[in-house]
Amino acid sequence: MSAVEQTMKITGAMEMVSSNRMRRVMGHIEHNRRYFSNIRRVMKEILTTSQNISHPYLSGRTEGSRAFIVISGDKGLCGSYNASVLGLARERILECRERYIITIGNTADEYFKRRDMQPDISFLGIAQDPTLHNARMLSREVMQLYDSGMISEIHVVYTSFYDATRNRPVDFRLLPIILHDYEDVTDTDRLGEMEYHMPPQALFDMLIPQYVLGLMFGVMVQAYASEHYARMNAMHSSTSNAQEMLRSLALKYNLARQSAITNEIAEITGSAEILKGGNGYGK
Repeated sequence: MSAVEQTMKITGAMEMVSSNRMRRVMGHIEHNRRYFSNIRRVMKEILTTSQNISHPYLSGRTEGSRAFIVISGDKGLCGSYNASVLGLARERILECRERYIITIGNTADEYFKRRDMQPDISFLGIAQDPTLHNARMLSREVMQLYDSGMISEIHVVYTSFYDATRNRPVDFRLLPIILHDYEDVTDTDRLGEMEYHMPPQALFDMLIPQYVLGLMFGVMVQAYASEHYARMNAMHSSTSNAQEMLRSLALKYNLARQSAITNEIAEITGSAEILKGGNGYGK
């Protein structure tokens, strides 16, 4: 019972920490979601109405490896969060003969190393720090990797925190940017008649780096929130199970103690009856 009580204190504290971190990051999620939705609408409108736009990030390639950025947590005790996203990542990676693995998070790094799939680049320590600085550093590495011509596609495997895919691992293509990826953007009519202060080509060239940066920051924030949401639920369930176990153990303890007391009383009563019988043992 003492061990269960100590465990319950730990799980309760971890639930509180994850809850506080969830509240802290929710503001970033909402702002990033609005930014991401608006910029996707703008980019779809430009791609749809301006057919003469060209950019290296718009053309698909037939040669080169497919890169996967896998975002996991740095720690466990968060239910099936890590197992789900790493399982999807491994499934997608094994489908490719030539692959390039980029891991974010200690769990992902150790997962692939144990399976003889050495990550090509590991970013450790930034899974729990989804800042614009870290997102800018990561997006710079990603764009340089794509610009080198070694990579044909870049995918991000992370746990979503939005809409129908909430708390589920998803595989998202980051580069190249293809109009087919914007089929889910259906409210472009809200933009109305747009007037650009620069040619669409120049605007698109300026938007793409910001778009990649916004995407990377968004998926890092979503993964961070999903991890702590999963940990908060897992620790809440663990605390509830510990409380139920304590009640069960307390009942067993009381029954055992009552049984021991009853046996002692029965022995004392039996001894007293023997002594009263005058059988010579008390003389």
